[in-house]
Amino acid sequence: MIPPHLRTAAAEHDLGDCLRRYRRRPGIVGTFFAFAPLAGALALGIREGDLTGALALTLFVWPPLFLWWCVSTRRRLEGGLYVFERGFADVHGRKVLCAITWPEVRSVRYETRSLWAGLIPVARTARCVIELRDGDRIELDGSYRALHELAEDLRS
Repeated sequence: MIPPHLRTAAAEHDLGDCLRRYRRRPGIVGTFFAFAPLAGALALGIREGDLTGALALTLFVWPPLFLWWCVSTRRRLEGGLYVFERGFADVHGRKVLCAITWPEVRSVRYETRSLWAGLIPVARTARCVIELRDGDRIELDGSYRALHELAEDLRS
């Protein structure tokens, strides 16, 4: 369940046993830009009637964007936030961004913000802000699945 690089970081910081892992979602913006050239090629082919431009766009522009999206999404999904008995660790791919013990945490807040257009809610963002005793802050955004549960888990 725990990757080897995280196991060594957890042992160095004496985090104990892993209790739960919170996974991340694929990024919306990256997914849009990974597949937008295909939609553009389709629109170009339909509008112009000549598929040469659409084929060139599909063969030369789309593969590098798609490969970049695959690598970044895999790195994002391999990581996540791991909650241990004596702390937590934020992991992105094979890199442990931070390993924090519970005594280092001062407070955990769950915040939501809504964007309204008149009386209609248009968008909602959520984040979990972890303030550390040394003055640093860690902000976890809505890319984590079950962010509210994660904040409750970190508070308790």
